[in-house]
Amino acid sequence: MPSTGTASDAQRMLQLKLEVPRMPSSVVHRARLMTALGSVAASRLVLLTAPAGFGKTTLLSQWRDHLRDAGGRVGWLTLDEGDADVRRFMIGVIRALESADVDVGDLVAQADRGLTEITIDSAVRELNARLAGSGAPVTLILDDYHRASAQPLDGFLGQWIALLPEGTRLLMSTRRRPDIGLHRLLGSGAAVEITSDMLRFTPSESRQVLDVGLAEADRDALAERTEGWPVALQLARLITLQGQGQASGAPALGRLATRGGHLWSFLSDQVLRGLTEEAVDFLLETSILERFSVEITDALRGRDDSWRIMEQLEPLQSLLTPLDADAIWYRYHHLFADYLQAQLRQRRPTAVPALHLRASEAFERRGLLDEAVRHASLAGDFARCAELVEQAGGWRLVLFGGMGQLNQLLDFIPPAERLSHPRLLLAEAYVKLKMGLLREARSTFDLVALDPGAPAGDWPAGDWSLLNDYERDTLNINVLIRTYEDNTVDVPFLSFFETMRQRMPDADGLTRGVLDCAGAVASLCAGQLARAEDFARQAMGAMRSVNSVLGLNYCFLHAGLSCAYRGELRSATAYLQRAKAMAVENFGADSGLKALAETLLALVELWGDGRLTMTAQELDEAFRHVCDYDGWFEIYAAGLDSRFRLAWLAQDSAAMDRVIADGDALTRARGLERLASIVQAQRLLRHGAAGETAQAQPLAEHLAVRFPLGIWRDNPVHWRAGVDVAFALGTWLAIRDPAQARERAGDMLACARAIGARPYEVRAHLLLARIAALGRRPDDAMGHLREAVERAAGEGIALPFFEQPELAPLIRRLKRALWDGGGNPVEASFLSSIDERLAEAGPADDSPIAVLSAREQEVVAELSRGLTNKEIARALDMTEHTVKFHLKNIFAKLGVDRRAHALSALRDTGWSSRA
Repeated sequence: MPSTGTASDAQRMLQLKLEVPRMPSSVVHRARLMTALGSVAASRLVLLTAPAGFGKTTLLSQWRDHLRDAGGRVGWLTLDEGDADVRRFMIGVIRALESADVDVGDLVAQADRGLTEITIDSAVRELNARLAGSGAPVTLILDDYHRASAQPLDGFLGQWIALLPEGTRLLMSTRRRPDIGLHRLLGSGAAVEITSDMLRFTPSESRQVLDVGLAEADRDALAERTEGWPVALQLARLITLQGQGQASGAPALGRLATRGGHLWSFLSDQVLRGLTEEAVDFLLETSILERFSVEITDALRGRDDSWRIMEQLEPLQSLLTPLDADAIWYRYHHLFADYLQAQLRQRRPTAVPALHLRASEAFERRGLLDEAVRHASLAGDFARCAELVEQAGGWRLVLFGGMGQLNQLLDFIPPAERLSHPRLLLAEAYVKLKMGLLREARSTFDLVALDPGAPAGDWPAGDWSLLNDYERDTLNINVLIRTYEDNTVDVPFLSFFETMRQRMPDADGLTRGVLDCAGAVASLCAGQLARAEDFARQAMGAMRSVNSVLGLNYCFLHAGLSCAYRGELRSATAYLQRAKAMAVENFGADSGLKALAETLLALVELWGDGRLTMTAQELDEAFRHVCDYDGWFEIYAAGLDSRFRLAWLAQDSAAMDRVIADGDALTRARGLERLASIVQAQRLLRHGAAGETAQAQPLAEHLAVRFPLGIWRDNPVHWRAGVDVAFALGTWLAIRDPAQARERAGDMLACARAIGARPYEVRAHLLLARIAALGRRPDDAMGHLREAVERAAGEGIALPFFEQPELAPLIRRLKRALWDGGGNPVEASFLSSIDERLAEAGPADDSPIAVLSAREQEVVAELSRGLTNKEIARALDMTEHTVKFHLKNIFAKLGVDRRAHALSALRDTGWSSRA
């Protein structure tokens, strides 16, 4: 991927926002205000609100030095317009706190990637936890908040302030009150505001500032007339030190007593007049820069004498502030910069765009892409903006962890201007795609004329080299959008990937990786599960060749899901554990990639054991993270399925309703038709579990029409939703229309076999076994149970057995037959574990059998056949002593003292030993 320079320069620019501007040695110590700040140490927020020129930054820097001298941890962040985005703001906050020696853990790595891998809520929770555990008070200073203030940021900050842990507080300077719920914070004592009246210099402080050779009477008069306005006093001091104060006298200095145009006139008459022409030109030309160094100003002016001119400007130290300890980077006082820019527009209006262009070129040479694009934008040269973004990689920035940067770069270019630059539209479409805005991504992409998603024959003949950059970008983005949209993926679409692979053997690694990943997702959609793993493994090599760790992580996810669908649970776990470990190592413990891996791992665990190593709440959080991050159909289906199955097994109606509501919200937001069908199947299971016939019956009829028998044969993309719908219909019809139930379960079985989806094949067999058992066809039921065990035991696919607890007697009989008859020990052991779990769960009612263990239930079953202790021992492979031990426990649990009484107690509840 093309690069615009070194990362160190860009990092240095960010570092400048974390450093306190250096104050001149002559600055007046504000002891009175320092005492005031010390008296409100318990407040979460101290807000300095005043117009420009009231010394807010100076006071904050003095307080910061005071706290640091006392051993406190203090972070500093100077804000600008780019920080209005909440993510960018939080990036700055994290880095500021890190610079204050607060252990922020993996959040540093997340900030380096633009916080695009985690949600803002996750970042705030983690940061607050780190602050709470810091072991010492922490102060965060936000300077110039008014520059970033916007409704989203204000709302976020107001909420965050309320959540700040004990011992953490914010100090903010601003020119106007932000909409952060300040009245509420002030009323509760959580905030204190220091206004311009408090920031004014007292007469004593004013005289101290002006004690530079003025006559006492002039000094006192000027102190009174300036009314303690700090900037006016500092400028009066400056003019006096330049030797002009005595000549012009109090009348000239008195013009500082008022503000507005009078101040500007003063600056023109008294400050610029005393400078050489080249120094004035320097000030005007460099005023367009937010911050600058000698190297940048030399490039901007096309000269190499910036150091010499800056030495001439040494007397203006109160207006020209070093930003770092090495005095390499500088900025102008905001009032002075505003004045200089106005003078530039007045004196040389046509020069401004050219200056911004030269600034853009200077920052580009230093590798400072953001500043280069910003100045090109200010010059109105959006073609150059587009060129810079495209040279940096465009949409490809995302795959190298630069989604936050790409977002910021696009923000510099008005939407209307992007219309003239197709590759920018492609980058914008990809950003929207990764944010889950599928419709917006498609709408943006459709503004691009070329459609490489069309049949491969529409493409230029020949190899990859015949495509230009625009065509290559279009190919990648269109394939990705179509794959994420899901609704138009079909079997012919899969041939596109093979065709592209043959026609573009020399394509760059990133394109090959992207296309193969998309091929893996499309293969899963079309039910070509083994092919999906092949695509994913090919993509791994391609992603490694370009060192895209992000892309490689997705490859492991696709491969893992392919194995999970095929019932190869151990391989699936290996792939997904690798993906999770990579996500944590490279993107942090709260990354979206980790949430993706955990969501799929939960599905694999659930199929394997019917239980999760994570809690249901942790699964919910991971799934919501996925929804906020970067998901597609397979991820959403896996997350909804795992969460719903857990709730359904527990017969937790409220939890089922929450999952269904989440599914409805996802389908509305993403427009995924297959997902909508899966949610409808879940809704039918929910109504059936609650006995809500009025709601379930019309839904069942609708799904039966929407998914006719054999629909997967005509269009394999319906397989995934089809097996869920078939299971829901079969479950609903099992006791209402057994014949139709058998048809649905049989169709599900045929589909699962054809696709090679072993877990669904096991599920279908067990549903058929239940239907047969309900119809008093025990041989058919046992036959399907045997088939299910043969398919499930090797990989330990246990979940479908727990979905059919009514089959427990059959399971116990088959288990005994396998052990007694010399059957497959793996299958027998597998069934033993199933039997134990089913016994632990017990029946849904409060019958006595629920209190008995699995082994005790077996003893009771043999007891009911009239067997003696010796015969029971022989039948169950235990000693007579063990039989007696179990009988003793059984009698105690049932509250009886004889065999006959135990059997009678069980029969009174409707229990039967018939298996």
